[in-house]
Amino acid sequence: MKLRTLVIVSFLAFGIWPSAFAQTQTQTPALTQTVNDFANVIDASSRDELDRRIRALREATGDALVVATVPTYQPYGSIEEYSVKMFENGGRGIGDKGKDNGLLILVAVNDRKIKIEVGYDLEGIIPDGFAGQTIREAITPAFKRNAYGQGLLDGATRIINRIGEQRGVTIPNVPATRVARRPITVSRLPWGTIVFWLLMLIIISRRGRRRRSRYWGAGPWSNWTGGAGGFGGGGFGGFGGGRSGGGGASGSW
Repeated sequence: MKLRTLVIVSFLAFGIWPSAFAQTQTQTPALTQTVNDFANVIDASSRDELDRRIRALREATGDALVVATVPTYQPYGSIEEYSVKMFENGGRGIGDKGKDNGLLILVAVNDRKIKIEVGYDLEGIIPDGFAGQTIREAITPAFKRNAYGQGLLDGATRIINRIGEQRGVTIPNVPATRVARRPITVSRLPWGTIVFWLLMLIIISRRGRRRRSRYWGAGPWSNWTGGAGGFGGGGFGGFGGGRSGGGGASGSW
């Protein structure tokens, strides 16, 4: 009898509990609305306006934008892992099935992390650089004041306007996004690059003068290619199987 009891206890301890814990680890809250505020940080006014603008985008372009806040992305290792799982939304995804035209703005409040997860069809419209800039310039300034609703509204509006612009569609009753232009200051000029090319021009100029003094009058120059080549520097009807493309950006505040 004691042996049987020990076997049952061992089964419960090492069989059911670990699997139940693993299942809890992989679950994310279901996305059922345009704004899913699981962390309870978005004020009512911002929530209503977010919902209105997101629905206006859906109506005008067919693209689906979803906002979600959670207390933490744990027990996942990072917000990137969590956002991919949340984007799957239990197999329903975000956006239309076969179009992958969904986008998720996810905030893990206690971790102070933000992730913009982009579906395949929107990767060309919302590239990583634009997503990162949106987090830095439109979302985090308000988050630093604990104004989560305002930050999400500013970020979502910037994305909505970008999608409308790239789709060639006007999103009705959505205000234009003001993009702050940073003035070019002396400290921001690439002085190292400027000095390098000035020195190169001086060297080329001197070599040209020496060549002219040596070969002037001896006929046309030969094998002159005339250039150095290019150079550069460095309830919402929005679910239906859309997949994350792995694009987007993450940030913190």
